Amino acid sequence: MIHRIIYWFRNDLRLQDNEAFFAATQSAQEVVPVYVFDPRQFEKTKFGFRRAGALRAQFLLESVLDLRNRLREKGGDLLIRIGEPEKIIAELAEEYSAQYVYTSKEIAPDETSAETSLSKNIKVMNVDIKLFWMTTLGSAVDLPFSIAKLPFDFPEFYEKMKAGLKVKAASKEADHINLPQGYEAGLIPSLPMLSIDPFEITESNKKSSGFLQKGGETTALAKLDQFIEEYIKPGKALNSTEPIVDHELSTWISLGCLSPRTVYYALLPYLDQNPDATIVVRDLLKRDFSNWTLLRHGSRLFKPGGIKHEINKRWLNELPVFEKWTSATTENEEVNNAINKLTTTGYLTTTERNLAADYLSNELGINWTWGAMFFESFLIDYNVSGNWVRWNTVAGVGSI
Repeated sequence: MIHRIIYWFRNDLRLQDNEAFFAATQSAQEVVPVYVFDPRQFEKTKFGFRRAGALRAQFLLESVLDLRNRLREKGGDLLIRIGEPEKIIAELAEEYSAQYVYTSKEIAPDETSAETSLSKNIKVMNVDIKLFWMTTLGSAVDLPFSIAKLPFDFPEFYEKMKAGLKVKAASKEADHINLPQGYEAGLIPSLPMLSIDPFEITESNKKSSGFLQKGGETTALAKLDQFIEEYIKPGKALNSTEPIVDHELSTWISLGCLSPRTVYYALLPYLDQNPDATIVVRDLLKRDFSNWTLLRHGSRLFKPGGIKHEINKRWLNELPVFEKWTSATTENEEVNNAINKLTTTGYLTTTERNLAADYLSNELGINWTWGAMFFESFLIDYNVSGNWVRWNTVAGVGSI
């Protein structure tokens, strides 16, 4: 048996159905669970808003705290650090004489760059990194085609997936966690420790506190149970083609407080009797498709020409017009209401997201990537692939 593994938590802030963390506890005598707050995530963009704003940061802090509490219930703890993960995890691997680093596999450019750098940093210490794919219902090898032959639009993808859909059973949860001697967990940081002024959470945000969701796996599981009891069991209409977002499950799925497989297996007993349960599964597959689209097309997803590579389509880079949109002072009151709701609650329905995105990109003709960056800052349920695929689609440079 391996003596010691560093487990690096990323967008998998849960113990239930966390295949990678469970594997670490089964493979090693001791596991060092770690979460690293990366200051680069909270830096300000050229537009003045942060990559991840104060509301997203607060939700993350709550989620990490809940994870720590759940680990402590099992005899473990969560080591907290602030800095560049690819450097800090390597330092911890050396400090704790670990043989392996286990973590979840990501596909967005910043995350994969961190993985590559970490792998290089620990290779010189004869420490290996083991990556586990846990973001979707299944892994790339489970698809009935290669990523290179991924269908361009979702309806074709769904038709190929739905008939033979097989979802691996959810992973077990670790019963007990053994920590090394002298383990010093450190403090959960405050907003100022992440260089975020607490006053960035304004009085408007605080007045909307009834609408702000609490981070963490504990709340996520309760929310899922509530959704099943209120809508799925009694067959109540969901009135949405994207219920994962519209019923806010995406809020916890975004940080991995809730896994797609957990949602799927909660729905499974009702699929034959409730058609709307099937709509949720379809939406989970749509979320998967966004991830595979990012994996297939890479950096093109983030460029104005989008995955269609529309190089002849011109976008306006007019900052004053963009700022009217971000400050909710456009000619369109519905759009203004949506932007005000986003900045005060961190949440929008799919209809509101599409409305705001369509107005910026198609009515105003402003560079749609600017809008995608604004959503990244404020949406608490921000997911790289989901957000950028949506903006590609609305702007007419992608297809889903």
